[in-house]
Amino acid sequence: MSVDTTGGAAGAAPRAVLHDIRYSRWSGTLRPRRSAVASFVASGVRRPLGLRRSAGAKVWPFLLLAAAYLPALAVVAVPLLVPAVPVQPTELISYPQLLTTNAVVLLAFTATSIPSTLTRDRRDRVLSLYFATALSWLEYVTGVVLAALALLAIIVLGPMLVLFVGSVATADEPLRWLTDTAGELPRIVAAAALVSAFHAALGLAAGSLTSRRVFAVGGYLAVVLVGPALANLLAAVTGEEWPLAFDPAGGPVRLATSVLDGTAGPGALGWAVWAAVVVAGAAVLALKYGRGSDA
Repeated sequence: MSVDTTGGAAGAAPRAVLHDIRYSRWSGTLRPRRSAVASFVASGVRRPLGLRRSAGAKVWPFLLLAAAYLPALAVVAVPLLVPAVPVQPTELISYPQLLTTNAVVLLAFTATSIPSTLTRDRRDRVLSLYFATALSWLEYVTGVVLAALALLAIIVLGPMLVLFVGSVATADEPLRWLTDTAGELPRIVAAAALVSAFHAALGLAAGSLTSRRVFAVGGYLAVVLVGPALANLLAAVTGEEWPLAFDPAGGPVRLATSVLDGTAGPGALGWAVWAAVVVAGAAVLALKYGRGSDA
């Protein structure tokens, strides 16, 4: 409905029209609040991998993925391509060795993927828009953390699962091999979770402190590159191994190795450092986003 307020006289100013605008009842399907978290997880995984983006955006992440999976795929291919060689993939490279081999790839992938899951929203100043809706800061942070863990699981857990499945598939008696080695699977998942949680905490903490991606990446790299040098220097000076527990690059891998092998590993100090980093990362996220703003 519209109402003419000018009388339509010749030469008069354009007629003002009053529209009858009213609210209408929502007739769509309301989704649960957890769907918002799932949306953040999906977008947080897609963007760093270059999915639904240009071909150029996919080059770097897929190069890192190829580098991470190549060792596992190569050793699995040996008994398939050379059946006369009686060797299992895990005899060519063990799970701890695979973790160590992929350590540099993990650092590069974390630096270029994890901080940007937060810096983009801070740069675009959309947090106030998010939190003005029914979305809470805790749901936002939960979605981002789950996305970061999923991304790192692709790099850390994925290759070890390829090695595990390949070992079963290439065994002379796959079912018996699976039965004998099934106990390794929980340790593989736990080891991957240790490494992923540590680097997710570091990367997200760096991303939460600035809206500039380059600064977040630089801060993360400064910790994981300078930290090992200082830890090894202190170990050389003291002649002890305990300073290696403070190595942010190798420390989580040594913890994961102890889980995979069932050995003592770096001891209580290594676990304490891991827990301190994860808790500190969570605290930084809570402090930065608990205010519900773009600050």
